[in-house]
Amino acid sequence: MKIRYLGTAAAEGFPAVFCNCAACKAARKDIGRELRTRSQMLVNEDLLIDFPPESYYHAMRFGVDLSAVRTLLVTHSHTDHFYAQEFVNRGYKFAEGMASESLDIYGNSEVLSVYEESTRREMRDAVREHIHLHCIRPFDSVWAGGYEIFVLPAHHTPKEEALLYAIRKGKKALLYLNDTGAVSDESMRFLEKNNFCADFVSMDCTFADDIGPHSDRHMGFAENEKLRDRFLENRLISPNAKYYVTHFSHNSTPLRERIDAEASRRGFTAAYDGLEIEI
Repeated sequence: MKIRYLGTAAAEGFPAVFCNCAACKAARKDIGRELRTRSQMLVNEDLLIDFPPESYYHAMRFGVDLSAVRTLLVTHSHTDHFYAQEFVNRGYKFAEGMASESLDIYGNSEVLSVYEESTRREMRDAVREHIHLHCIRPFDSVWAGGYEIFVLPAHHTPKEEALLYAIRKGKKALLYLNDTGAVSDESMRFLEKNNFCADFVSMDCTFADDIGPHSDRHMGFAENEKLRDRFLENRLISPNAKYYVTHFSHNSTPLRERIDAEASRRGFTAAYDGLEIEI
C-alpha cells in the first residue's frame, strides 16, 4: 500500500493565509521547505481522503493524476476538507482521456448537501452522471474500489457527523484520524469486532506541543501518545506499525526541523507535504 501526504496543515495553512506571527514569517523565508497546505492523503493513486481547495495545486506539484481517483472519502464538510465546486470540471470539455470515468464520493449527509449546493449552478449532466454520492454514517462498513472501509465517528463538531476512516486492502491496513479529539471506546470495539489491525496510523496533531488552551476537537502530542497506548492495549495496531502526525496549526510552530525533532522524541514521524510511505 502506497501512501502520500499531499497536504499537512490545518484550516489556515502554514504559513497561515492572513498571519504575520513569528512562525509564519519564518516559514515564508524558506517557503519551498516549510509550506504546508490543507490536509489531504492519497492511497495507491486511486483512493483520496478529503478534497481541500489546494487539490489542483497538489496534482500539479506532485504529479498526481486526479482523474485516476475512483474513491473519495470525505471526513466532513468544512471547506479545508471538501471544496466541492471543483467537481464541475470533472468531464465534458473540461477533462478528456480520464483514467477513471466514474468517481464515488463517500461522506455524511452534510457533505452531500454541500456537494449539491456547490455544483448546482454549473454542473453539467454529462459530468454529474459519472459522479456517484454515497451517504455513510459511523460504524458503517463499505467496499469501494477494492478497499474495505470502516467508518468511525470523529469527535469534532456538533453540527454534523464528522468521520474517521479505517481502511484495509489485502493484508495491509491504515487508520486515518484527522480532525478529532479522543476516539471512542465504541470505535475500539467496532474495529476489534472486524479484526482490524493497522500497519499505519495517521493522527491529528493540530496543537503539537503547544501548552496553551486546547479544545477537545483536535489533538496534540500528548493526546497522540494516549491514543496510541489505547490502540496498542486493544491490539488494534501491529507491533511494527508506523505512526505519523499531521494537520498542524500555525499556532504550534510546525517548522520542519523543530516539529520533526519533537515528533521523533515521542516515537512519531511528522508528516510533510509530498511525503511518500509504503507499507
